[in-house]
Amino acid sequence: MALYNVDGIVIRVRNFQEADKIVVLLTREEGKVEAVARGARRPRNRFAAATQLFSHVRAQLFSGRSLDTLSQVEIIESFRQLREDLVRMAYATYACELVDTLLPDRQRQEAPYLLLLTSLHLFNEPDRAPEPLLRAFELKLLSMLGFRPSLTACVGCGTEEVQQNGGVRFAPVLGGVLCPQCSAEGEGAMRLSLGALESMKRLLDGDIRRAHMVRLSGEVAAEVDRALSAYILARTERRLKSKEFLDTLRSDRG
Repeated sequence: MALYNVDGIVIRVRNFQEADKIVVLLTREEGKVEAVARGARRPRNRFAAATQLFSHVRAQLFSGRSLDTLSQVEIIESFRQLREDLVRMAYATYACELVDTLLPDRQRQEAPYLLLLTSLHLFNEPDRAPEPLLRAFELKLLSMLGFRPSLTACVGCGTEEVQQNGGVRFAPVLGGVLCPQCSAEGEGAMRLSLGALESMKRLLDGDIRRAHMVRLSGEVAAEVDRALSAYILARTERRLKSKEFLDTLRSDRG
């Protein structure tokens, strides 16, 4: 078996057999990899702490036919605070599941790794509003993976004259905004106010470390959430459990 070293983030964990865990790591060097951590469910096992969700680790693995095996691991950052704050944990869990869903196995893509790592650090800071950070994360991840939504030009004809009645029509399935002449082509299109559209543009093109400065409140926040949820659903073709939990949590908190 070949031995290799990676820096990675634990984005999914599940129990395996009596005492093991299977972890999915988003790594800088190898992309998304899956490995078994022997005995990690035992409290004093050397892998127990490092195989928790969000952990940023330096790991050594043996490659196998179906599953790789964790050989050594060192914690770089545990993000323990995220696991102690239910709301921020929900945001970060959804970010990890979205990455896991959209990225294929074993394809090195350093940009999503760095984006997720930066986002976990930002979610970990209590003075930063998590909602605009999540929206920026979604938009930037989609763009990195070739799913950048068109927020300026009509996806039907290319014109930039897209405003109508103080807003625009956004078509999740088609991939962006529609001009008045092409609106009939957008099945499932929804109205976006100019405020929501401008917020999405700023979050997509701006520095994610400044995303908390984009104010999302009230109807604008709801519009952006509806638009991006529909856009992501059109590409994943399934609802993510962590997003459903996050929505329920936000609804309960009012």
